[in-house]
Amino acid sequence: MGKKDIAEKCYTEDNRIFADIVNYMFFDGKETVRAEDLQELNVEEVFLEETEGKQHPPIGMQRSRDVLKRVSIRRDRQAVYVLVSLENQSEVHYAMPVRNMLNDAMRYMKQVDDKRRTQHYGGTPAEFLSGISKQDKLVPIVTIVILFQDQPWDGPTSLYEMLEDTDEEILRYVQDYKIHLIAPGNMDESEFEKFHSSMREVMGFIKYSKDKEQMKRLIQKDEDRFRNMEREAIQLINLITGTDIRMEKDEEVVDMCKAWSDMAAEEREIGYASGKAEGQRENKQRVIENMLKRGYPDDDILEIAECTSREINEIRVCMADC
Repeated sequence: MGKKDIAEKCYTEDNRIFADIVNYMFFDGKETVRAEDLQELNVEEVFLEETEGKQHPPIGMQRSRDVLKRVSIRRDRQAVYVLVSLENQSEVHYAMPVRNMLNDAMRYMKQVDDKRRTQHYGGTPAEFLSGISKQDKLVPIVTIVILFQDQPWDGPTSLYEMLEDTDEEILRYVQDYKIHLIAPGNMDESEFEKFHSSMREVMGFIKYSKDKEQMKRLIQKDEDRFRNMEREAIQLINLITGTDIRMEKDEEVVDMCKAWSDMAAEEREIGYASGKAEGQRENKQRVIENMLKRGYPDDDILEIAECTSREINEIRVCMADC
């Protein structure tokens, strides 16, 4: 697992961030799910299917999700449950609908297998075959894909988009599978404002990471929020965008406004120093060229222009070619 993958996982598995993502996707940003409504689950999906005959070993499959939690949603004094998985992406995955469909199917199969092992059904031939009874229900599964990149998602968002041209009469019998996507490059700022955690600033920063004017405007617009950014958010931003926002070793809350201002000032200073050095080089070249035109000997040019014999010869050749 690379540094970006680790940073994305560490950031999104935080219950406050995870709850904010769920609220954005399910409730248009309304703060319905809280951090305490979440339960961490094993992210490994393992499926083992028995085959007939000793000469045919069981078929096994293993997949790993980025983050998986059991979410309790309170409705009319009752709680309903849903399993929510996050798939963090640093690049577009052009087979994501199929990948999500497989992962979700394996988790549904795990629920069936868990019931088979714990409840020992077998009273009727149908229950024995199924491993569950007619009354058993499964917990719904939702997978949310997050693209941590400034470029828009240009891949398919449904299984239908991945299929070859198919007759409409046939297509209506083919099950579709859609992905639920968060991609800053496809979002406007009104969408960012539906987040209440630092996801708002992270998404905005990623979107405008290559546009300094828009970035400056965004930081000024939400100055109070940018002055109180948690360390994990800054670490993620630095890795995703290649920015170098400095943090003290034990600093847990970062004033990003000051950090951005300091970084801009440092860039200006570097630019000034670079320009000054370039100006000095150009001035030296003009002095050497003028002295050569006036017939000064090389010893005088070396002393007055503070240059090397190689520089004099290079300019002499250039003048001759011109």
